[in-house]
Amino acid sequence: MSARNRFEGKVALLTGSASALKGERMGFGGCAAWKMLEEGAKVMITDIQDEVGKASAEQMRGEGYDAMYAHLDVVDEANWGEVVDRTVKEFDRLDILVNLAGMQDGGTLYEVDVERWKRVMDISTTGILLGTRAVIPPMREAGGGAIVNMSSMAGKFAGEYGSAYAMSRAGMLHFTRASAIQLAKFGIRTNSVLPGWVHTPFTRHIYAEESDREWRSERVPLGRWGEPEEIANGICFLASDEASYVTGAELLMDGGVTAGFVGNTIPEGE
Repeated sequence: MSARNRFEGKVALLTGSASALKGERMGFGGCAAWKMLEEGAKVMITDIQDEVGKASAEQMRGEGYDAMYAHLDVVDEANWGEVVDRTVKEFDRLDILVNLAGMQDGGTLYEVDVERWKRVMDISTTGILLGTRAVIPPMREAGGGAIVNMSSMAGKFAGEYGSAYAMSRAGMLHFTRASAIQLAKFGIRTNSVLPGWVHTPFTRHIYAEESDREWRSERVPLGRWGEPEEIANGICFLASDEASYVTGAELLMDGGVTAGFVGNTIPEGE
């Protein structure tokens, strides 16, 4: 199977994927959506950023691809049902779900606003539960499918900030394992991607601060931040039939950050 037709005849739904305009900084979902389209898929991009989402889908259609945009609040079960039904109505099937929606919290666990904590947790945990449940019927009808959950390397270690984000992303990993076991009988594979520090709209505010940017870069064994296109390659692999024997897996794409210490991060003598 050539790379150009990996998704021929497939239909994909991606959450949190409005940032897909060529000529601007894209997110993981935007890059993955374009790759899938270029390799034969029909795509439904979804988000709560309606203006940019509609513009992205219009640009995709302008280049001759089958793409649509739908508003989707991932913690709204009824909204999930509407979007999945619309996707199947427009494209006749649904084969791939990529759960990318997310939200960050700042500060420490003793500083974070409790309502923001709940919102971060809700989007990352309840959101993928509702999405997974919503796509099971059409995927079963299609003979199987693939679900890719966008976690983070933050799900592997704790830090001085973002406690809700890290906890929710760790929860996504266990949810992925549980769903891999429970959905295998339906022919549905479920895997997760764990990106590190990557240039996206989600991290623009971090990368803009020179000290924050350099502090992180020094801790990446490969010596640089990643690009969204690189993460999209991992998403597309797990979503494609090339990964037909892969389920319950965690694909770390962090430049080696979680492999161990680099530079002078270990005090001398230890």
